[in-house]
Amino acid sequence: MAFDGIFLHAIIDELNGLLSGGRVEKIFQPEPAAIVLLIHASGEHYRLLLSADPASARIHLTRGKKENPSSPPPFCMVLRKYLTGARITSITQQGFDRVAFIEFETRSEMGDNVVKKLILEIMNRQSNIILVNSAGIIHDAVRHADSSVNRYREIMPARPYTPPPAQDKLTPPELTEEKVRDCIRNAGSATVSKCLLSLAAGFSPMLCDAVCLGAGLAPDTPPAAPGDAETAAVAAETMKTVREIIAGEYAPAITRGGKDFHCLRVCRDAYGADRIFNTVNLAADCFFEAKAVSARFEREKAAAAREISANIAKISKKLTEYRRELEESAGYGREKEIGELLTSQLYGLPEFAGEAVLTDYYSPGSPEITVALDPSRSVAANAQIYFRRYRKHRAAVETVGKLAGRLQGELDYLENVLAMLNNSSTVEEIEDIKAELRSEFVFASAGDPDDDGPGRQRNSGRGQAAQTQPQSAYMGGKPASKKSLRARANAAKAKSGAKNGKNGSGRPGGPGNNGAVADGAGRGSGAESGLTRPIVRLTASGKRIFIGRNSRQNEKLTLRDSAPDDMWFHVKNAPGSHVVLKLREAGCAAEDSDLETAAALAAFYSSQRAGSKVDVDYTPVKNVKKIPGGRPGMVTYSGFRTLTVEPRDAGGVSSNVSDGSDVSSREK
Repeated sequence: MAFDGIFLHAIIDELNGLLSGGRVEKIFQPEPAAIVLLIHASGEHYRLLLSADPASARIHLTRGKKENPSSPPPFCMVLRKYLTGARITSITQQGFDRVAFIEFETRSEMGDNVVKKLILEIMNRQSNIILVNSAGIIHDAVRHADSSVNRYREIMPARPYTPPPAQDKLTPPELTEEKVRDCIRNAGSATVSKCLLSLAAGFSPMLCDAVCLGAGLAPDTPPAAPGDAETAAVAAETMKTVREIIAGEYAPAITRGGKDFHCLRVCRDAYGADRIFNTVNLAADCFFEAKAVSARFEREKAAAAREISANIAKISKKLTEYRRELEESAGYGREKEIGELLTSQLYGLPEFAGEAVLTDYYSPGSPEITVALDPSRSVAANAQIYFRRYRKHRAAVETVGKLAGRLQGELDYLENVLAMLNNSSTVEEIEDIKAELRSEFVFASAGDPDDDGPGRQRNSGRGQAAQTQPQSAYMGGKPASKKSLRARANAAKAKSGAKNGKNGSGRPGGPGNNGAVADGAGRGSGAESGLTRPIVRLTASGKRIFIGRNSRQNEKLTLRDSAPDDMWFHVKNAPGSHVVLKLREAGCAAEDSDLETAAALAAFYSSQRAGSKVDVDYTPVKNVKKIPGGRPGMVTYSGFRTLTVEPRDAGGVSSNVSDGSDVSSREK
């Protein structure tokens, strides 16, 4: 990231032209290390952002509006006290260092004109925003640093402000071609790019590398390697860049695939331009806004993945316990047989014994077997013990088998959701997935972080039973109307039905052995996708392909928005999106290339994206059935064929549909 001294110089040039004489109307502190000044200047309102965040310290105009805390932080209160109503007289820079000064003229409590300065220091982890008075005494700062932190200068209220030490470098107006050539020749073991970095104030490593590339020289070239011609070319390119800086000839652009930005022509030429802007402030705002969106996306995605993975681990552990219990109870019918053998041969056995030799009529050849007994009990009592064991293990197999089946369905559903989450690319997709999980009672409802789950509340005291009913018949301080009470009762009934409904695991669809199970369908017929719409791609022949982004959207796409003769695709035996090839609206049958394109998309939008060859099943939509009462992600399909394809985001890109009515012909 190249918010260097040169870029700051360009920002300040623009700010002086726009904000000089402007009045500060409001001050906000939306983040711990960032403030926003709402400024009225020349009949326009501007939002000036100053950030001392270590990862993105900066100053520029912004169009975005961030949510502010309910109560302003202390530093924001200090700024409001001294700067509300103040007018901006100048915005300057300390040489070409990354230190900006905004000078304000305001009135004191006595009505006298006084000067205040707001200082932004961009120094990575030591970045700071400091307010000082006309005598250079600090009012307050975003970050305080006493002598134990910084011996050179203290950043504390009522202390004199000491600027950061100036760097021993030449400012751009002081540079000459001869000085550049001498620096390269006398650089020792450093590279040519580092020579420029040590010579020119305000130059970042990115800018120095770009100058070298513009001169046709690799940035990591040792100083002894280039000849006089190469050295002269670097010096000439440096001076050309300096003249553009002095003249204010800026070419702001986002470069390197959106990973960097700068305001000079040499950087745009060296790294290419992904986006070109008319102003430096707009370039910075767009870059950092995209960076903030990306950071939020990664943060939301990681948080949701942790929650889902924790639920998967919990269910997997419980499922392992159930399976172990089933293994221990396997063969419970033999215990009944032994009990019956003891009872039938009781006449030939002593009343008490440590073991009994029995003729096993249930095995071929009726061999004799030895059965261990409890010598403290009679043989008849031992027979009843075997019968009790049989009944216990039979009940365990029946009960635990059902529970294991339900848990397997839950596990399949969560693994499908996790695959959808891993394939998501926008914050809106993640929000849809989280909303789905809340509706399925996997996540706690928004705004209820202390809720133990749907329909449950935390115990208010030790030994008290959890309360499952509302404590009051009042809503919002007013008596609940009959209509609202009826709505709440219906909602509770629907929630109870959803909780008590079948979670059934996947079952083969239809008779025979050609049935299969796929993930991606929703629980209720009214499940809707919220913020996003299906992904749309085009085959080479122009047919549309729709791809679900989450489980509820998968159900709507497959079971509600597709015609019976449309073709449905899903990765084989793995979580993934539902993919539908629209054939009815095309009015013709699918070509082989259409099937391969749709299958490649189904493999790409699945948990098998990283595979080289993936099996994908496809069948007409009419063969896809929802499992009654199943979780989102549980459908069965039959009459399918299988294609083996390479996962890829194939097909032409089509804009996403604007509303659900455009998804299909709705002919079923």
